[in-house]
Amino acid sequence: MKSLPAALAAHVATRETTLATALKITRTDGQVFGFTTHDVDDVVSSVTYSANPGLDVTDIIIDASGAVGNLELRTLHDGTTFTTAEVLGGVWRNAAFVIFRYNWADLAGGIDTLLAGTLGEVELKQNSVVAELRDLRQYLQQPVGSLSSKTCRYRLGSTDKNNGGLCLKDISGAPFTMPFTVTSVTSASVFRDSARTEAADWFGEGEILWLTGNNAGISKKVKTYDADGTFTLALPLLSAIQVGDTGTAIVGCRKRLEEDCRDKFDNVLNFGAEPHRQGINDVTKSVASNV
Repeated sequence: MKSLPAALAAHVATRETTLATALKITRTDGQVFGFTTHDVDDVVSSVTYSANPGLDVTDIIIDASGAVGNLELRTLHDGTTFTTAEVLGGVWRNAAFVIFRYNWADLAGGIDTLLAGTLGEVELKQNSVVAELRDLRQYLQQPVGSLSSKTCRYRLGSTDKNNGGLCLKDISGAPFTMPFTVTSVTSASVFRDSARTEAADWFGEGEILWLTGNNAGISKKVKTYDADGTFTLALPLLSAIQVGDTGTAIVGCRKRLEEDCRDKFDNVLNFGAEPHRQGINDVTKSVASNV
């Protein structure tokens, strides 16, 4: 049974309330953002909830069946909080959120938590930002378990059976996680670090995290890597890459048994797949054809 803090419950009971709704978003990089429907900024539990650029959250619907309702956050696209570069760069992906009510006339009176979950798709429009809010019941709709596959199902470096699998390969240091500095730029998705000495495809299917420059804080998947230090990203960056920009490059894995797990990482005992299984044609063909 839900219960409210005593001060907030007493205020609600008066039926003449000064309530506002607030949204707290905590990004995966640790940055916290607060929005409120109140017409002035409020500070609740040391977090500032901004009235500008405004907050509009669609109705919260909780179905008796446990189905997840459609919930959206709408706010002005003023280019400050939700910048185009960060949205397209994936910085807001999977950020945690909490929606709650509070008494703006008594900020120490406690809060009434309405919903919690993670951000889904974030859409930039001409004058507004629309973010999908997925509550925690979304996880109940996800499949449990894994399917058989010839390529590895695990995420490289993961140690949690329920979140990426048991790869168990430590990639936190050299030669798997390495710093890079841009020495030349070809396009918004191709650049080179001439000091790199890794073999071709070492960072292919890996990831880079920009630490400085126009794209600082943004991570991108690496499509291919050449032995001369040329990185080709899977998607182009919105902001220009410049000579001297720095970041961190994380080794990639193409999920193959021999080329990757054995030869590249020496981690065959933790390979999460069935590479020698029979194909669908072998399983379904007639008995006579096996003779």
